[in-house]
Amino acid sequence: MVCRLLLRRMSSIAANRSIEGPMAQRISNKVKSTFPDLSHFAIFNDSYKHSGHHGMLEAENKIESHFRLEIVSGLFKGKSLPMRHRMIYGMLSEELDNGVHALQLTTKTPEEYSKK
Repeated sequence: MVCRLLLRRMSSIAANRSIEGPMAQRISNKVKSTFPDLSHFAIFNDSYKHSGHHGMLEAENKIESHFRLEIVSGLFKGKSLPMRHRMIYGMLSEELDNGVHALQLTTKTPEEYSKK
């Protein structure tokens, strides 16, 4: 009995952190096609951190609602941080209108990333 409960809990956590779902895959595909010169890209599903929040209680999408993206591209060169973020929000406007509640963004040029 305890093992079944533990397995159920573990699989629930894994599903809430998955980057294999349809929304995560759409985001990844759009980023990769928009930024062909990517030197680093990472996507994290942080939805599990927000599942109990007030605004999420009535939401249809609780499993793929909050993402954290790290994008390193030469296309960010000469652009301010707000301009970089607007590029991403514009590219993902359909996803933001259809279930993605929040994005946390790290956007850097390759030179900025190498200083890290």
